[in-house]
Parts: sequence; C-alpha cells; structure tokens
Amino acid sequence: MNYTEKDLKKLSKRELMKEFTDAIKLIYKIGNLLGFDNIMEKAKIKEVIMGYVLGDTVFTKSTGEVKGADAINDETGEVSEYKTTELVSKDAVERFFAAAFDNTNSTFAASMTYNNGSIKENVKSYEEFSHKHGVFYRGDLIAITEVAPEYVTGDDGLMKRIIKAKNGKKYKSTNGNSVSVHYENGGVREGEGKIIYRNDIRK
Repeated sequence: MNYTEKDLKKLSKRELMKEFTDAIKLIYKIGNLLGFDNIMEKAKIKEVIMGYVLGDTVFTKSTGEVKGADAINDETGEVSEYKTTELVSKDAVERFFAAAFDNTNSTFAASMTYNNGSIKENVKSYEEFSHKHGVFYRGDLIAITEVAPEYVTGDDGLMKRIIKAKNGKKYKSTNGNSVSVHYENGGVREGEGKIIYRNDIRK
C-alpha cells in the first residue's frame, strides 16, 4: 500500500514497525529478482537508483564485472564508476541547493573516495572510466554529476596525495584516496565536470 505521511501518522508504533519490516523485506526480494544477493550492501542500492535514472546496468557484484567500475550503459557501452553522497540534514540539503541549483555565492564540497586510489597505476586505470557522483537525501536522488576523468586522476585530484607521499608526506591509511567535487554558482566548479541530472525536491 502506498501510504501518505498523513496515513502513517495514524498508525500505532507496532503497526509502523510492521510496515517498516515488510518494506525492508520487499526491497531485498526485488533486489534479488534484479540479480543482487544483498542490495543493501554498501552503497549498492543507491547505485541501482542511479543506474535506473541513467539507463545503466549496475554490476551485481560489489567488485564489479569490470575492475574498478560499477555500471555499463545499455546503449553506448560506456563504463562508469559511481560515487555517492548522502545529505544528512535539512540544513545540508539547503546548502547543497544554494550552491548547486540556486547560483548563490556559496560552495558545497562533496568527497568521492576511491579504495586502492593511493597507487599510481590504479589511478591511471581510472582515466578509462566515466565518473558519476550522485547526491541523495532520504531516498531521493537529487543530482548526478559527470565528473571529468582528467580532474579525478589529475594533480588536483587523486594524484595530489600520491605526489605528496612521493615527496615524503606520511598518511595513516595506505589504501583510500579521495577527490572533492565543488558545487557552486548553480553547477560544478569549472574544470571538474557538469550536473547531468537534477531533481529539485523543494517543488
């Protein structure tokens, strides 16, 4: 049943927990029918939502059928690596919209983390992929940005840490590496990419 928020408020706590449990079970069942053993693993459920919007087929295994990638486009064959950010509060949503949609004088930075991205050879392999960044809030996909591969893999991206490490800087973690996408002026900072999907949930 498709409940409105008004309908849900009429239910008792126990009734709400029953609906919640049934909804979670349904997610797993649908995920299984789509080929995913555990669609709630890591960010897989968000990747599936992104793939649905983009017309991509998301790889069913966490490691991916193509090493280092998450999906392939059904028409073009383009291979993509997905990264996601969950906005954790209404304040964060307002700040994101102000920077990415409203062309105000503000910046919202979102981090994209790459496991094994601290190795130069791995970073070089990322040049072959399209990189997509999805922004979510409470189940809504708000935006997808196509992040430029040359930015992701360049000296201002993943290579920055590798260059610093080569010059003697020590890091606690030897595995992960990250690059930030800067949302500003109603879009994305010049040279970093472009927003290819917008969903203004304020309307």
